[in-house]
Amino acid sequence: MMLPAKISRFLRQCSGASAAEFAMVFLIFVVIVFGIIDFSRALWQWNMAEKAAQMGVRLAVVNDMVPADLMTWDGVTDGGYNVGTEVPLGGTFANAIVCTSVGCSGQWGFDQTAFDRILTRIQALYAGVQAENLVVEYRHVGLGVAGNPLGPDIDPAVTVKLTGLTFDFITPGLSGVASISMPDFASTLTAEDSTS
Repeated sequence: MMLPAKISRFLRQCSGASAAEFAMVFLIFVVIVFGIIDFSRALWQWNMAEKAAQMGVRLAVVNDMVPADLMTWDGVTDGGYNVGTEVPLGGTFANAIVCTSVGCSGQWGFDQTAFDRILTRIQALYAGVQAENLVVEYRHVGLGVAGNPLGPDIDPAVTVKLTGLTFDFITPGLSGVASISMPDFASTLTAEDSTS
C-alpha cells in the first residue's frame, strides 16, 4: 500500500528534529539539576537539625531545668537519704522525666520560660522547628548527692530531641505535593552546671 505523497514527504522531514531532541534532553537536565539541589538541601537541613539539637542541649544543661521541681528536689527531706550520700538509681527516678510543649511527665512541674529559652536557641539555628517538635528529657544516671548545698541533688543526663520534622521538595512536580519525614535528632549531655 502506497502512502499519499504529502504524508510521505511529511514523514521524511527533518527540520525541527533538533528542537524536539533539545526539549527532551532539557527536561531530563532540569529534573537532574533540581534533584541535586533537593538532595543538597536535604543534607543541609539534616545537618542544621543535628546542630540545633546539640546547641539546645548545651543551653539546657547550664540553665534552669524545665521540670522546675527537679531543681529544688532535696535528697534529705524529699528522698530520706543521709547528707552526702549518693542518690540511688531507681525509685523516684526510675523513669526519665519527659518534657514537651504541654508539660512534663510526673509531679515535677513545668518551667515554660526554660522550655522557651531552649526552643528559641534551636530556632535560631533551624527555623523550621516548632514547639511541638521539641522534647527535653531528664534521666538520673547516678550523679549527685543528697543535701548538695551548691545546686540540685541530682545531675541528670539531659537529652534534647527534635521529632516530627519533614523535608519538602522543590523539584517541579514534587513541590508542595511530596515531603519526607526526617528521623529524630537527639543530643545528650550531663547537667553538671545547672543553675539553682
